[in-house]
Amino acid sequence: MQVISGANESIGKILANFQNSQEVARLIHFSVEQSTESGHILYNTLTREMVLLMEEEWKNRFENDYLKKHWFTVPGDCKDNEYVDLVTWVLKYREKEPKDITGYTIFTTTDCNARCFYCFELGRSRIPMTEETAHKVANYIAGHCGGEKVKLNWFGGEPLFNKPAIDIICKDLEEKGIEYKSSMISNGYLFDMETVKTAVEKWNLKRVQITLDGTETVYNKVKAYIYKQGSPYQKVMENIGHLLDAGVSVSIRLNMDMHNAENLLELVEDLAERFREKKGLTVYAHHLFKGNEPMADLHSYEEWEKRDAAMIRLEEKIASCGLASRGGISKKPKTNFCMADSGKSVTILPNGEIGLCEHFSESEFIGHIDREGFDQAVVDSWKERVPEIPECAECFYYPQCMQLKKCASGSVCFEHLRRERRRQVERQMLNEYNMWKNRETAEPAEEDATC
Repeated sequence: MQVISGANESIGKILANFQNSQEVARLIHFSVEQSTESGHILYNTLTREMVLLMEEEWKNRFENDYLKKHWFTVPGDCKDNEYVDLVTWVLKYREKEPKDITGYTIFTTTDCNARCFYCFELGRSRIPMTEETAHKVANYIAGHCGGEKVKLNWFGGEPLFNKPAIDIICKDLEEKGIEYKSSMISNGYLFDMETVKTAVEKWNLKRVQITLDGTETVYNKVKAYIYKQGSPYQKVMENIGHLLDAGVSVSIRLNMDMHNAENLLELVEDLAERFREKKGLTVYAHHLFKGNEPMADLHSYEEWEKRDAAMIRLEEKIASCGLASRGGISKKPKTNFCMADSGKSVTILPNGEIGLCEHFSESEFIGHIDREGFDQAVVDSWKERVPEIPECAECFYYPQCMQLKKCASGSVCFEHLRRERRRQVERQMLNEYNMWKNRETAEPAEEDATC
């Protein structure tokens, strides 16, 4: 047996206080197994440890002292989820309450140059951030980050529809000595070479997420840009190249519905062909829904079966073209769901209103940049969890699952979602295994003869 990735140290120390019974009957519910050419890789989503077992070791896994000691195997009557709840409570107890706000999702505008039929902001106000407000935003960040480095995420609408606001905020932060880096959610249309140059040099832009809905004809129809010159698809593709050439990572999100599922397979091939020589591009697929409607309520079981099959084909195409993320398993224990319940991140709207979730641009505000303090009742409401369901009792994902009542996508759980989560974990496991295998087989670098 070989350890591919060790357990999280903090979680290991907590569990070390409890004796795992000598009687072993089964794998803990949080174990995920995959077969490889070398044997069986086994990952524990609670401890974050992953090991490799040869065939004979796998057959005798219930007699393996290491697996028992490291919580891969447990007695049949073990209350698995109680250990998760205990570990999470201890980690939260030890975790210092954030005093400073170091994450800022900034709406430079709620207006956009595209008119996507599925946009969750349809029907909402379209207002830009003024220069005066942009200066106030920078002052607010400087006054609430505790002098720490901050992460800025430019959001909209289309954030590049109001580039002057970004310029002002970044310039002011630099003059105040506040270190920052930024990312952006954008449709990519306005990223000409000059904007990319500014983004790298002045905005310290490191990553951009761009959504694509299909190949040229499909994309141009779905996006319905207010501009009519040339092909938006070709322009966005060109701009993706500019970003990658400048060293900015680009994450392409493919919004998949049954209307474009087959077309997205062609799009992945086009992306692979165009950018095969460039570094920094990753692609992932996401189920497309209109607005903020709960996923589970939109389709029947039969419809979800078709969607799931189409998603698997798309994910396999992304992987076969070498465009999937190569990220491995995370060692960091999860104690919150997202920025909304993190205690260290906020959203700032164009009018200075402060919120906690980027999907709420006209409600759920907790404060304003012109005044101190937050509405604690609203803050607390974003920490409310969804009650457990019967499936939680034996779910492999339980240690990482922290669903929030107010989140449309994070407040549901159903069979097809659990399948998708398992596929995600299995991909991360294989990535981790391949990285480990490459390290094990890498030959030592030859010493420089001139040294």
